[in-house]
Amino acid sequence: MFSDADECSNNDHSCDVNAVCSNTVGSYACACKAGYTGDGRNCTDIDVDECTSGLHSCHSFASCTNTIGSYRCSCQQYFNGDGKNCQHSASECQNYASLNSGDRKITFTNYRYHCDSGIGPGWFRFEGSAGTRMPTSCPPYHRCGTYVTGWLNGGHPTVADGQVSRQVCFHYTSSCCDWSKNIKVRNCGSYYVYFLSGTPGCNLRYCSTN
Repeated sequence: MFSDADECSNNDHSCDVNAVCSNTVGSYACACKAGYTGDGRNCTDIDVDECTSGLHSCHSFASCTNTIGSYRCSCQQYFNGDGKNCQHSASECQNYASLNSGDRKITFTNYRYHCDSGIGPGWFRFEGSAGTRMPTSCPPYHRCGTYVTGWLNGGHPTVADGQVSRQVCFHYTSSCCDWSKNIKVRNCGSYYVYFLSGTPGCNLRYCSTN
């Protein structure tokens, strides 16, 4: 009677370590395991590109680089961190005071006598109920808790622009820029910070919006 040698059980085969060996009459067959590709004698890992598929945990300000079986995160220019957490490298993006009062918003119509003549000097960020940034078009006066409303003339910078100089105009009755003040602004990626050092008088206030 013919006795077939079981090459698979006897380990007398040339299947790859990542393949399954199946005995056949007079021989054997190799098939790569799930997650691998090849002819069974040479099997390579089927790599999943976590970067393009979104299956990664890189920060929004980090670049994702695919590697075999994994991926690598690296913070983009102007940001520091391990790639999973990235912060803008400028110190003012971590060291600022918060302006979070809801009556700073240009939608706040119950005007009062608030005045920013004594604010700063220092870096400030609008957040919380105040919104996220200064308005960049002329708001009505008698808004944001004051008589004379401040707005950013010149627009906000990009991250690559770095720290820029901007003019804040204050609107009362005669024009959108009855008074003005020069300030500094920086884009920290997901928010802005402003270097403020008072207003030209009262009742003038730096206003905010979403």
